[in-house]
Amino acid sequence: MKPDLFDRFVEFSKSNTLFLPEDRILVAISGGGDSLALVDLFVRLNQPIVLAHCNFKLRGDESDQDEVFVRKVALVYDLPLQVIEFDTLSHSRKKGISIEMAARELRYRWFEKIREETSCTLIAVAHHADDSIETLLINLIRGTGIRGLSGIQPRQGNIIRPLLFTNRGELTDYLDFRHLEYRNDSSNNDHAFIRNRIRHVILPEFEKINPAVRQTLREEQLLFNQARQIIDDYTDLNSSKLTKRIDDGIQISIHDLTLEEYPETILFSILRPFGFHGRQIAQIVSAAGAGSGKVFSSKTHTLLIDRNDLIVTLKHDIQAERYYIDPGLPDDNLPLSFQCRIVDGMNYKPVMDPSTACLDYEKLDLPLVLRRWEKGDYFYPLGMDHAKKVSDFFIDRKVNRIDKGKAWILASGEQIVWIVGLRIDHRFRVTGETMEILEIRVALG
Repeated sequence: MKPDLFDRFVEFSKSNTLFLPEDRILVAISGGGDSLALVDLFVRLNQPIVLAHCNFKLRGDESDQDEVFVRKVALVYDLPLQVIEFDTLSHSRKKGISIEMAARELRYRWFEKIREETSCTLIAVAHHADDSIETLLINLIRGTGIRGLSGIQPRQGNIIRPLLFTNRGELTDYLDFRHLEYRNDSSNNDHAFIRNRIRHVILPEFEKINPAVRQTLREEQLLFNQARQIIDDYTDLNSSKLTKRIDDGIQISIHDLTLEEYPETILFSILRPFGFHGRQIAQIVSAAGAGSGKVFSSKTHTLLIDRNDLIVTLKHDIQAERYYIDPGLPDDNLPLSFQCRIVDGMNYKPVMDPSTACLDYEKLDLPLVLRRWEKGDYFYPLGMDHAKKVSDFFIDRKVNRIDKGKAWILASGEQIVWIVGLRIDHRFRVTGETMEILEIRVALG
């Protein structure tokens, strides 16, 4: 029994500057012992709190009974309560992610929404030291670098974890000491979940080798955390020299990266926010010295090795639909911002700017069609009297694969009049015989 848990809770929260007396805190409550202990500690501290409960609908009647229990807790403590039900399985299948990851995405997105709606400043969750140890082992298996080995942090943005100073056994003792009832989640014994296999199978085996393994791992986490801070300082200092912001991503100088003493460490730090995992980093570094053209992908971004740079951009879905442009009818629903005007051809000087197309108005069939380029497309590049495949034009212009995927075509019927931002078609150019000119400006980048 640890009757001094409350004092340790207060001390840990103060030493890590987790919250202030005036903070209104949204507290995640599942009905299990850990979250109930957290609620009780906050109540004893007279901290303003709001309870938030997620019913993930994963355990049938048991999930509903958890919700009933949480509602009773809110009544007993006279606390405001927010409850939501999620179709977690459908979200998991739709996103192609594990049930654990789906539940995490759903709850944290909702917590942030409710935090704002209830004028709370923080979100408190009941992770404790054993959770942090289990997370360390999960991250070690998955390969997340030293950041993952440093364990769960007491504070990340608006999320605080005031119970990281204690463990599952001490919390159970506290609940018994306070005569508090709580719910047991049967899914915590389901070994299909990796966290449960670590908790019930792997850690007990470790304890046979070293009975104090949990304490050892907690001490190692402190060392990993200090090492992470040193590495973060090093990578922050060096990564800013290597990267340049582009439209929807970054550009990394391959030459400058190879001059670094620890290129993989720096690259891991740079690419981690874009979803690239540890196993890809060595492959990217190796491929960067072997020519251009290779592409790597995360769930959200694409990395292209392009001659002198690594180019990281947000993934774009190639749109099959077509858009139509009529110079006399402005359309705010286009994927690009166009400004069109029709001008007299007399004494007109064409604008020499890649973001502007000057076209012979009489030769155009309206409305013009805006679409993605397709395999087999061809046009007559300005200054040439013969056709050229668009794909060959891209090669000649050294347009990389990512930019090719984002290229737009403006067409008159089936004839290309402009590869937007690059070159108009010679057949639609302005000549001395042009009576009216369609001038189209596009906002690029």
